[in-house]
Amino acid sequence: MKKFVIISIILLLIGGGVLGYSVYRYIDVTRPEEPVATADEAVVETAEATEAPAETTEAEPASGDDIFSAGAEQAKTAVESMSKEEKVGQLILGICSDTTTASTEMNRYSLAGMLFQNANFDYMTPDDVKTLLATYKEEVNKAPILAAKEEGGFVTTVTGHDAFYEYVFDSPRNIYDTDGLNGVERMETEKANLLSQMGINLNLAPVVDLAAEMDQIMYSRSLCGDADITAQYAAYVTRTSQAKGVSVALKHYPGYGTIPDSYDPVVTDTRESATIKDVDSVPFKAGIEAGAHFVMMSNVVVENIDPLHTASLSPELHRMLREDLGFGGLIITDTLDDGADFSAYTDGKETVVAAILAGNDMVIVNDYATAYTDLLSAVNDGTITEEKLDEICTRVLAYKYTAKIMQ
Repeated sequence: MKKFVIISIILLLIGGGVLGYSVYRYIDVTRPEEPVATADEAVVETAEATEAPAETTEAEPASGDDIFSAGAEQAKTAVESMSKEEKVGQLILGICSDTTTASTEMNRYSLAGMLFQNANFDYMTPDDVKTLLATYKEEVNKAPILAAKEEGGFVTTVTGHDAFYEYVFDSPRNIYDTDGLNGVERMETEKANLLSQMGINLNLAPVVDLAAEMDQIMYSRSLCGDADITAQYAAYVTRTSQAKGVSVALKHYPGYGTIPDSYDPVVTDTRESATIKDVDSVPFKAGIEAGAHFVMMSNVVVENIDPLHTASLSPELHRMLREDLGFGGLIITDTLDDGADFSAYTDGKETVVAAILAGNDMVIVNDYATAYTDLLSAVNDGTITEEKLDEICTRVLAYKYTAKIMQ
């Protein structure tokens, strides 16, 4: 009997074990399966878990009112120690007539700098030009702007000489017509490299006027008649050149547009103001947003915006550039004493004085001695207030510090 009880207990234990295992297997089999990741999904999941988003290391160029903020404090301090005469000189970019006296003249009038002409570099090699410009940087008391007009094509300050035959740059339009925007960008990169190596720190380019027909003033010097393509060009040149230490000047605001070619230094634009604001301004806006240091004004009378002044002397067009387009850099005139009679547009003032009162920060002139005298007289008699003089001079020096022209 005892033996029977023991066997019965053993059989019960075995049966319970079998039943328990069967229940476990049933639950396991009928439970919903977890989704199994594919090989590709596993790679993505691992990458997401281990990689942080890539960060952009290249800083965006400053634009608007903060464009020269990096040099603002140094500029303010420097201006406080400058004489009235020194401040006036910083409003002038003189056109060089003689390279042998350029340093003396820049010091004598405390000029912001000089614009060099093609003839200044006649018979010079690239090394000669580099040495010459380096000398100015050493000899001039206020570190100078050393400017050129290296547009390409007909307008080449530096490369229009036999010694620069490797670097002669064709016009942007010709390059664009044959190689497209990529070809133009390659040329502009080479140009920026060359000017930087030479010691040029301001190129009065690019031309961002829109011209579609051969009989229009800026046809041979502009890229094309398309505002959006020209805007891409403006932004590319601005970023590329200024990254190499060569500032750009977008020109000629608000654009020569479809004006027929003319030998007259002052011409009239009769188009609707909406066209100028909505179309011609597009490339300027793109260059400004890319951080352009300068915008050059044209000598056009824009009849439907300001019929009483050329653009270079128009308070309204300067207001539009500052407020509507948000430009916080330096506004500079085109040449003001190169055969043009501006007397009808100056409100009875000397041309350079009218230019500063209109909103320019800097004037380009051949006769910088007379321009200096006119501006100083206007400050002395209160036509240009000392507060305005300080404001402009501070902006000029803030640019120089920001661009590393001054240290």
